[in-house]
Amino acid sequence: MVEAAWVVMNKVIPARSDMQGAVTVPLPLLLLPGTACDERLYAPMLARLGVAVAIVVEMTGADTTAGLAAKILDEAPERFSLLGFSLGGIVALEMLAQAPERIARLALIDTTSRPDPTDNAEGRRAAVAKARTSVDSFIADSWSDLVAPTNAGDADLRDLITAMARDTGADSLASQAEIAINRADGRPRLAGINVPTLILAGEAEQVCSLEAHCEIAEAVPGARFFTIPNAGHFAPLENPAAVARHVRDWLDWTDINQAIPADDQGAIMSDTETNPKSKGAPFLRNEENVLQVERRDYPDLAPTGRPRSQSMDGFDDIYTDIVDYIIRCTHKIWDERDIGLIYTHYTHNCVLYGTTGNIYNREDVVRDTIQRLVSFPERRGMGTQVIWNGNDKDGFYTSHLVTGSGRHTQYGHLGQPTGRPFVSRTIADCMIHRNMIYREWVVADQMAIIKQLGLDPNHFAARTAKTKFDAGLISLDIGENRRFLGQTRPAEKPDLSHAHNDIEVQTIEMLHEVFVKRMFGKIAEVYAPTAQYHGPLMKELYGVAAIVHQHLGLIGSLPDASYEIQHVASNPSEEGGTKVAVRWVMEGHHLGYGILGELGDPTGKRVQVMGMSHYHWKDGKIVDEWNVYDELSLLVQVKLGQLAEAA
Repeated sequence: MVEAAWVVMNKVIPARSDMQGAVTVPLPLLLLPGTACDERLYAPMLARLGVAVAIVVEMTGADTTAGLAAKILDEAPERFSLLGFSLGGIVALEMLAQAPERIARLALIDTTSRPDPTDNAEGRRAAVAKARTSVDSFIADSWSDLVAPTNAGDADLRDLITAMARDTGADSLASQAEIAINRADGRPRLAGINVPTLILAGEAEQVCSLEAHCEIAEAVPGARFFTIPNAGHFAPLENPAAVARHVRDWLDWTDINQAIPADDQGAIMSDTETNPKSKGAPFLRNEENVLQVERRDYPDLAPTGRPRSQSMDGFDDIYTDIVDYIIRCTHKIWDERDIGLIYTHYTHNCVLYGTTGNIYNREDVVRDTIQRLVSFPERRGMGTQVIWNGNDKDGFYTSHLVTGSGRHTQYGHLGQPTGRPFVSRTIADCMIHRNMIYREWVVADQMAIIKQLGLDPNHFAARTAKTKFDAGLISLDIGENRRFLGQTRPAEKPDLSHAHNDIEVQTIEMLHEVFVKRMFGKIAEVYAPTAQYHGPLMKELYGVAAIVHQHLGLIGSLPDASYEIQHVASNPSEEGGTKVAVRWVMEGHHLGYGILGELGDPTGKRVQVMGMSHYHWKDGKIVDEWNVYDELSLLVQVKLGQLAEAA
């Protein structure tokens, strides 16, 4: 692995060696600071990114936007990714106008494309004149506008920003002020930008209005705009972790190599020229249009004749996007009984992790599928929603919620047929590369089926445990779990390394409060008063009190349980808001009363719960939760432990 470094033009600063989640960036990252800023602006963000080469530019040497852009281009690498903050964003747009072929992607943070209002000039020049006497006052006079109210009392942050202004010097501040005053209106050229574009702004931004950011996002085809919580104008310093997450995602976007036709090379105007071709200039990057499940019927999700809407290199031609892939192949295997598709859609050494055992090869996946369909020949599965991330180069991850229904009409793994109908939920998480599933986690609510068929859960669990025990499997208490180390408290902060964006961070933090710190009051804070809970045993509950009771029931049975998140993914929802998928594992002992009521008094046996949850966030609250874990699996584990103890 090449050691990462920060590069400030010709000066190399070794990066931290303990970086987490480093990304591979094939091109240098060029960073433009704002007024009164230097490389210290980006240091916290870069420490979290671990990019191979980052070049932080000195914003001096010219008095016009066009002049400074040209100077930077003369010293920059031949091709690079470009990120600009505030004044740096204004100059970045000018650089893209002058040399669009050299810039692979664009990120703009706390900036604007609007011209400076005429009445701003006098105030800017007066502030610079005052700075010649006291640079510290340059920051002090505008401090309340520069940061979010929550950060206004941060003395270290204020000292850092003041130090950058002091080191910039009054002469450079004067030049930067003139660049800001005399900049041209950049809005007419936004529609001609044809590189992946990220726009970020502190949610308490007061220097460059949020409306100006929305203006850029709406004008640049395909641009993605996010606000940064707990941040004002200095988002890279106020909330560097959130900024870094978005920048990491932006650096991972793969659609950056589309060539610009010769006829459109001048489509982006410079500050110093006009170009009639800029209006309505085509956006050349292919836009992904991945379908969502909730509002569409199956023929829409698995269409005929729909052009491919997402890069799917290595996938069968029939699939138009990753949601089409997982919905269509699941339907064909389970509903159309084309079980042989498993041979072309699973690797030979695939691993399928289940709640009562694992499968380690493709042939056993085929056998297990056949056996389940033998018991339920009328079984049908309806794709309810798919939450995904990834791409065709690195691989996709999907979390697929299925609502299954059928009747128990044939002898099989559940014994004599009862003739009764059932409805249950299953969530399957899959890792997929080039048409092949190579890892899968399946949580099926088997207890819901057992109870609806009128079978005795204790009898079935005991029979299953005996089969496993006779095969040499045991489950013994082997010591404490990871919830406590000695007598320490639960971790104060969660591990956020699984998160890709702010809503995933918020979800992880909420789950940590509830399931690790046992702060169940967090549910009332985070869930909407009318939230719906779709839980195990096909429970459909409403309201915060009911949701609290359900989660207390799980913890009540396993009061010493640890809680570990294994994967998180999210997608914006066509219904509004964002949907987040979480795969988690709990491990503890049956020491209390709760969901395991069939067992009577606590047995003390060690059990593990693998669960999957989907959350729908809307307007800052969770409005729906789909929670799937299998209570039957817990019963089987307890009875297996009892068999091992008796032996």
